[in-house]
Amino acid sequence: MVYKQLNGKVPVPEVLGWTEDGDQVFIYMSLIGRETLEQIWGALNDEEREAVCKELNGMVKSWRSLEQPNQVLYVGGLNNQPLNEIFLFGHRDLAAHSTIDGEVSVVFTHDDLVPPNIILSPGPNPVVAAVIDWGQAGWYPTYWEYCKARRVRPNPEYFEDLEEEWRTRYLPTILDLVDDETVYHIWLWFVLPEGF
Repeated sequence: MVYKQLNGKVPVPEVLGWTEDGDQVFIYMSLIGRETLEQIWGALNDEEREAVCKELNGMVKSWRSLEQPNQVLYVGGLNNQPLNEIFLFGHRDLAAHSTIDGEVSVVFTHDDLVPPNIILSPGPNPVVAAVIDWGQAGWYPTYWEYCKARRVRPNPEYFEDLEEEWRTRYLPTILDLVDDETVYHIWLWFVLPEGF
């Protein structure tokens, strides 16, 4: 669904097949042989960083503009499946498909938009070659993607001195900010008791 609906708007690897082994699912997809944003972010200049963020912002708007099937407003995974959200692991009751009252908008969300899941083209003035790891994607409240991207920490091997700048300067140019007091801190309260 993701590849087909976002084709031409967001570079998504084509899924060629999958298999299950116990509780693990293995996905076989087209190879995107490039470096991740996480690996090369430190080598990019400000202009290149801003260009990548602007491109990502357009991609986020593309997937957030997808419409839910059958116009039914719900929070859940693709094809009416439960959410595959790592922060909800072990809580199938919370991750299960549920309808909401409409006070908070629900949008299609990648749900793991972090530097290691963004593949860039090589050379100067890189562009986004692929956005990978759609395993947690689904229909979430509008604030979820920003909160999750802000909370998940990039690998310190590449991002040790860059994390604060990424979260405060660049992430807000990719995703819509949410208010700390009324949304982010409540979201943290919700997910932190689970050990995240």
